[in-house]
Amino acid sequence: MRYGDFASLCERSALPVCRLFGDVVLPSCHLDVYDAGSAVFVNLRRREMTLLLSFFCIMLVFNIAGADFIHSSGQINRWLGAVNTALVVSFFWALFLFGIVGFQVMADGSLKSMLTIIGTTLIIFISMGYIAADTAFGISNGLKPKPSNPLYSPGVFTIYLVVPLVAIVLFMILQTTIVVRFLSARLPLVWLVSSFFCFAVGQAIMFGASKKMCQSTNNRIDGAFFATLLDSAAVSCIYGFWSAITVDDNAAFEEDEYKF
Repeated sequence: MRYGDFASLCERSALPVCRLFGDVVLPSCHLDVYDAGSAVFVNLRRREMTLLLSFFCIMLVFNIAGADFIHSSGQINRWLGAVNTALVVSFFWALFLFGIVGFQVMADGSLKSMLTIIGTTLIIFISMGYIAADTAFGISNGLKPKPSNPLYSPGVFTIYLVVPLVAIVLFMILQTTIVVRFLSARLPLVWLVSSFFCFAVGQAIMFGASKKMCQSTNNRIDGAFFATLLDSAAVSCIYGFWSAITVDDNAAFEEDEYKF
């Protein structure tokens, strides 16, 4: 598989991003089709954590809508793919910012912190949404794949697969630094590693075992089902991590030991 080529990925897994390319490729094994007609299915860092969980829930709804429902309109399918792609990148950007806020570069829950996260995430969403939509509909004729290679899109490949991976690595580094350098407890690292493990296993199932699962269950369940569950578990572990360091955070502040 060469960089930017979605042919093998979309053949093995029913990724929502594959909808950007229309009906050029379908998974070799896909779930039984549910025709949704023309309807659109839309199934202290306390404030920042609430915001992050809200972003994830929105992404999850569109992820489910984009992966498990086939609409009679190809336009709706492509728009779902574009929105889902933008939401994925936006969520991981918000996750990265959430990691930075932990260093007290901005006061937790402050107007500045919230506006920074919301504002920059909105910019990312619009920018990534445009790239995805341009790839799907050829708005500028600059990003739409050529007819000779309809599944080759380095731009979408980068924002959908590479950018989230970079954000995850940076988040892990930032949070590990906080725990190792500034907190006495090591339990939060268990939550952090568990989150990464759940995410990694989910992606491995999605890309490596989805086709076999689909075939062995007679098109009833594919890797996307387990990947969604494990992604949700990963976010739950992030919440557990946040809760664990919040307890230590309060105690450390009382003892005047939590200094950056």
